[in-house]
Amino acid sequence: MKALVYQEPWKMTMQDLPKPVLQPGEVLVKMESVGICGSDVHGFTGESGRRAPGMVMGHEIVGKIEEIAAEITSLQVGQRVTVFNVLSNHAPSPEEGDPSFLNKRVVGVNLGTRGAMAEYLAIPAVNAIPASEEIPAEVSVLAEPVAVALHGFHRLREKSIEPNTIAIVGSGTIGLCCLLVAKSLGHTKIAVLDLIEEKLARAEKFGGQTIQIKKEDTASGVAEKIESKLGTKPDLVIDAVGMEASFGQAFQMVSERGNVLLIGNLAKKVSFPLQDLVSRETTLVGTYGFDHQAFKDAVEMLPAIKDELQTFIEGHCTLEEVPQVMTALAKGEQQALKIVIDFPS
Repeated sequence: MKALVYQEPWKMTMQDLPKPVLQPGEVLVKMESVGICGSDVHGFTGESGRRAPGMVMGHEIVGKIEEIAAEITSLQVGQRVTVFNVLSNHAPSPEEGDPSFLNKRVVGVNLGTRGAMAEYLAIPAVNAIPASEEIPAEVSVLAEPVAVALHGFHRLREKSIEPNTIAIVGSGTIGLCCLLVAKSLGHTKIAVLDLIEEKLARAEKFGGQTIQIKKEDTASGVAEKIESKLGTKPDLVIDAVGMEASFGQAFQMVSERGNVLLIGNLAKKVSFPLQDLVSRETTLVGTYGFDHQAFKDAVEMLPAIKDELQTFIEGHCTLEEVPQVMTALAKGEQQALKIVIDFPS
């Protein structure tokens, strides 16, 4: 099969690799659509240190089942699936991948040539989640960011937190997915904040109330804007950015005894006013990634939000064009919420 192999920072080459041979309990998936994730771009440049030479990237996956191990009865040849890419909650062996940075076995991240920027991928049948045939395959690529947002709401539910009013700081991919998930779960009083007017326009089309933040705005000034927009202080603020400024704004605007869901993590550290946090009895809830249940639930949610998700896809390329596209994205020469790799049927 054809596969893109990461050689070193800024270099990937097309190679012929053996087509995967099924092991017991596995299915063979022929790629239809694969998303280029921001983490792939950061790995491609060497910036994150989270991609190893000799590996195949790609973990946002939609394809058709081509072969099934004999004992599998829950799936069928020709069925469209998307892939829950965490194969286990322990690091890979050195023979199968890179165990140095992640205590999980994740397709396209630390499992050697077991990645989706290739024509075929063998995975355990339990990781192949049936995807709707009624929506474009490329929309199902977006199950991952939707699952990230949904897992955050699952974390809130675990703690019996049921917000009435929600503010979302940041209208990038995750912030917008938080908006779509919140609306799908029945929440109606939702405001989205961002510095960039163009990004907020999409949030407004998705049914959120929007507030443009200006660089000169103080955290207390932003809090006044959000209270005026919603008619009350939000009892849940989602920080979908994860920087010093966004956390400060989130903490300042949340209601007393309110909740801040920390889903963005651009900064390694942020400071916060400990005495104010304690005296106001603010609850901080961290959330990261997603589990099998959140991913499965996200896949089931996709048909209801397919029109909005379709607008995320702002570019297409072939497998051969990926190195050029990754370079352009890394250099800032190309901007897109999501670029999808198309595979011939």
